[in-house]
Amino acid sequence: MHVGVDERRHHQPPVGVDDPGGDRRATVGRGADPGEPPVPHQDVHRLRTAGQPGVPHHQLRRFRRFARSAGRSCRHSPIVAAPSSRPAPASRPSRTVDSCQETTMPRRPAPADFPELQLGAVAPASPVAETLHRIAALVRSGVRPLDRVADVIRRNRAVLVAADHLATVPDETGLTRELEPFVAERIRRAATLDAATGLLDRLGTELGIPVWGIKGLSSRADYPEPRLRELRDADVCVTTANEALALADRLRRHGYRTDHGELPWIKQTSDGTPYGQYKLTGPDGFAAVDLHFGPGYSTGHCGLLPLPAPTRPGLRPLPPVANLRPMLGNSGGDVHITVKDVNDLWVAARTLRPEETAALVADARRAALGGHLAGIARVVLEITRTDDDQRGVLEHLVAAGPGRAARPVVATGLMRRTAPVRVLRTTGRAFGQAGAHTGSLPARAGAVLGAFAFYVLPTRPRVLAAPALPRRPAPWRCVRLVPLELARALRREGADAGDLWPGDPLAPPADTAAPAPPTGHRTGSGAPDDGLRWSPGRRTLTHGSSVFVSTVWGVLPRTVVRDAGKAER
Repeated sequence: MHVGVDERRHHQPPVGVDDPGGDRRATVGRGADPGEPPVPHQDVHRLRTAGQPGVPHHQLRRFRRFARSAGRSCRHSPIVAAPSSRPAPASRPSRTVDSCQETTMPRRPAPADFPELQLGAVAPASPVAETLHRIAALVRSGVRPLDRVADVIRRNRAVLVAADHLATVPDETGLTRELEPFVAERIRRAATLDAATGLLDRLGTELGIPVWGIKGLSSRADYPEPRLRELRDADVCVTTANEALALADRLRRHGYRTDHGELPWIKQTSDGTPYGQYKLTGPDGFAAVDLHFGPGYSTGHCGLLPLPAPTRPGLRPLPPVANLRPMLGNSGGDVHITVKDVNDLWVAARTLRPEETAALVADARRAALGGHLAGIARVVLEITRTDDDQRGVLEHLVAAGPGRAARPVVATGLMRRTAPVRVLRTTGRAFGQAGAHTGSLPARAGAVLGAFAFYVLPTRPRVLAAPALPRRPAPWRCVRLVPLELARALRREGADAGDLWPGDPLAPPADTAAPAPPTGHRTGSGAPDDGLRWSPGRRTLTHGSSVFVSTVWGVLPRTVVRDAGKAER
């Protein structure tokens, strides 16, 4: 199973800070809102420049330089930094730590250097007035301009919480005004997502499909003020791929479109159970629905955090303790920590029982995220006010982390500094994550190579005269599903056609109050049990009237696109 970790309580390195802006999804054109940090996930695509025919020379040089420097440096050394106009202090002499030579680098900023992080915490460790005074001092001294302070709050998905805190004290800094556009956007998004969740509940009930509301749809219920929990998308989870595509079909009949910036994908556990994700953009192009499916939440290159199966048709919030798995998987897949994650863990720590804490730690270790979970707990302890029960839970999570924990990276806005860190952590975790699926060392080593390859190979969907190879999903093999109409557009107009693709909404039924026509035989969940049909070699996937061309590295064989198109005419 999972490679062992050192359970000894050990000196923890100080927390580092950096940017959440970037993730690892394959893209045809970015589907995320401009200026927003994208949602994390397990396939290493977006850190690359989408659409390049090969690996840019400057990118290869950057990775080679990083690899050389990483080989010379000790793991104890600071690895990330936040921007500052202050001159760096002189370096201190080298010292030996755990039998390896560590050169003590100049002090790097920690969360304490970013008081605006506390403004985003639901229970900040310091009084709001004191925090605002510290922010004002930073702005006056030129350490950080006011718009940069607001941007840090935005990146941490804590705009509404910060605005709520600022309303309780006089604000002479102007930060309240700086946040106003972000607040207005969040309020608009919340209204759109409320409509989306209402539709999901109705469709799930009509189709007899049980649906979990996960991440923010679950955690917000336990916030002191639920309306302050920011939601980027409506993240939901169903048990099977059939159920996910049945819901996607119905959503497309209500104006939703397959998100071309984050194409649907599917993997498969070692025992053959499919899992994956299907993202759809709303009719106004603003809010999105993320349909997750399978026995757990996918994280990193091949990690899987277990989730209980929903049982009642319609949309229900995932129980808060179980919801810590998607929270952890989402944060760990990004390799950074936001104040949103801090708040979610702070809320859950109020009710976590010892056996639930132990189960969470065990699941985190199997997904190679024990250190990341400990890192979130450390940040909670550093920037929030906790009671004795919360502190006991959080200290247990910190102590249960690996003895030599990697430095947590907190979102503040320097992605270029930590991109190499993300590469190394994602690929390094792939070995441990694969160990939860197989005992084969060659297979686990292959997972590491595959994880790294996603950072350096072109993955943008494109139609080429290539052989039609079989594409079987696996825990470490993400099969992307390109809608046939998009594949046709790419064939006709080239790889840039995806940016202009109008999407794939379906015509609504004649009777909008009636369910869409069923496909195949119904299971107990109400989803068709033979709705998914793979072609030989799994080159295409059909569900009802929808056809998808499969790809792993973005290559769509011209013959497959042509033949699939003929079959549908």
